Amino acid sequence: MDKPLFAVKQMPAKIIMGIKRRTSNADGRSVADIPACWQEFLSTNMALKITNRSKTPAMFAVYSEYDSDWTGEYSYMIGSEVTKADTIPDGLAVTRIPAQTYAVFKAAGPMPDALLSVWMSVWGTNLPRTYTCDFEWYDSRFTRPENKEIDVYIAVNEDEIEKMR
Repeated sequence: MDKPLFAVKQMPAKIIMGIKRRTSNADGRSVADIPACWQEFLSTNMALKITNRSKTPAMFAVYSEYDSDWTGEYSYMIGSEVTKADTIPDGLAVTRIPAQTYAVFKAAGPMPDALLSVWMSVWGTNLPRTYTCDFEWYDSRFTRPENKEIDVYIAVNEDEIEKMR
């Protein structure tokens, strides 16, 4: 397999509010759970319930609370960045993404195939993943009619990733 291309970025902490559910790749649940999570979020206009939204016009899909690695259970959340989460509306949850180092991949092209291709390349690498919080950043590039793009942030060990470059 070709070595995937990625940038390394330091990102500040973020607070994401949205809907969350537990899933797993290994048993195939994620194939149904992730689209169902999006469907619920969009069909119920859940974004309108999110309070204290940051000015960043973006959606986030966050992977957190890993039991082990990408084959174990984890939490999946769809939501928006907020400036504070002192009150959490019914039906919503909060995930705090810590400040950390990320390998950043770009998914570009027909979705969801381009996104799945990025994840498959990540799973097939020896990236020094920390399994803290990974996320997909859906900004205005995702809303284009064609040539859609999503940035995929994979939390990595900063010292180990530098050895790979």
